[in-house]
Amino acid sequence: MRSVSEHLAAILELAGPRQPQLLDIRAAHGLTLAADCPARLPVPPFTNSAMDGFLVHTADLEGSAPWTLPVVGDVPAGAAPLNLERGTALRIMTGAPVAGDPEQLRVIPVEDTDITPGPGELPTSVTVRDLRPDRTHLRLAGENIAVGATALAAGTVLDAGAVAAAISCGLTHVPVIPRPRVAVISSGDELLKPGLTPGPGQLPDSNRPMLAALLAEHGITQVTDVHCGDGPRMFRALLEELTATHDLVLTSGGVSVGAFDVVREVTEPAGVWFGTVAQRPGQHQGAGTWNGVPLVCLPGNPVAAFVSFLLYVPPLLQALAGRAPQRPQLTAVLAGEGLPARPDRSVCAPVRLSFAGDTVTATPFHRHAGSHLVASLGDTQGLAVVPPGTARLGPGDRVRVLLRLG
Repeated sequence: MRSVSEHLAAILELAGPRQPQLLDIRAAHGLTLAADCPARLPVPPFTNSAMDGFLVHTADLEGSAPWTLPVVGDVPAGAAPLNLERGTALRIMTGAPVAGDPEQLRVIPVEDTDITPGPGELPTSVTVRDLRPDRTHLRLAGENIAVGATALAAGTVLDAGAVAAAISCGLTHVPVIPRPRVAVISSGDELLKPGLTPGPGQLPDSNRPMLAALLAEHGITQVTDVHCGDGPRMFRALLEELTATHDLVLTSGGVSVGAFDVVREVTEPAGVWFGTVAQRPGQHQGAGTWNGVPLVCLPGNPVAAFVSFLLYVPPLLQALAGRAPQRPQLTAVLAGEGLPARPDRSVCAPVRLSFAGDTVTATPFHRHAGSHLVASLGDTQGLAVVPPGTARLGPGDRVRVLLRLG
């Protein structure tokens, strides 16, 4: 058997390079930069005041406080800078531009003067009552980043902070790896469209909408999802159609050794790997490519498909999006009846998490980790993983939990 880590490594090898796109920075939120982006504007773009107060020449504050200077003008934020002559002061607001040599200037916060803070007429003079010699309260042009320096490096995920940084550096369009286009195929003649009353031997097709919903939780909101029966010709035609327009195809069902396992029947002769992985539930897995497109074949039992998705698909989506795969996880205290252990495989149990102070508690979704117990699957936030050879875990034991969102 493959171990879970070996199967994950094999799946990640399927993620080849993808063509970047140049997108408006606002449309690129959540995507990954494909190349370094140099700053086109310095940050700050000009020397400006860090405080509401009065701009003065440092040389005019010799000796001991207090010092009184005439106020000759106002510089609000957004205004053009004013030149300051020796022996005078300018009232200046936070963010307002400063003209002249910053080595010779400083801003005195209004709180350190005899002027009442807040709105008011321009005073004729200001008395400086206190001086903080180690603080000029000036933000120097380009002190954060200079033009031409790397503002955002390749591999950066454009979260809200990165969007703000890019716009501040003058970047309006950036090269990014687009979100992968994903298709989902559920297979099996026994599956019935949700909402219809099942007949003898029929089951509602829960895997297809479940996998689409899991993909949406990872940013893939437009998913092509279709059902296929057990006919090899139809399944092959679907694969040909979907791999021509998608970057990843997920299947559920048809991966074991049954007489009607159509996914395996069609794709294994073409080199797709099928076999057992040391996990419970979901030991039967498949992975490979079809027409160069990654094909990940999940088991058909709903809980097994859910568990297998969380183990393998989020890291693959990250790799296809140009990111280094990461596995958010935490250690929790086990509640409920505990979890079984197996000498030869990992036990992966969906759990619900609760937080109280510094303690995280994980409660298994069901007292058994059965692959068919889909009615108990709601409101699970992660997978508790019991490694092979571990003794059975009881209430109060600590367990590693892979978080649902990655």
